[in-house]
Amino acid sequence: MGRPGFSPDNGTDPADGTPASPGRVGFSLARWALAPETTWQARRLAAEFGPGMDARTAWVLARLARHPEEHVYAMQHLEGEESGC
Repeated sequence: MGRPGFSPDNGTDPADGTPASPGRVGFSLARWALAPETTWQARRLAAEFGPGMDARTAWVLARLARHPEEHVYAMQHLEGEESGC
């Protein structure tokens, strides 16, 4: 059972309950806990790009900017999305 205010469809930001801005992408709690700097950078990147960038793509781009040696893993992550994995 979920808590009120944490539904992605109710139009509020789960962090503080304020109205979410249109086009804001969301990231899981696991991403915030395990890689907070990358996730923060991904959120900023998606906000600057606009509504055409999804959360997964923004996160991969931010991760590669900080850790270019993870290129192979990032591409597998994105290709898994396309193949439905």
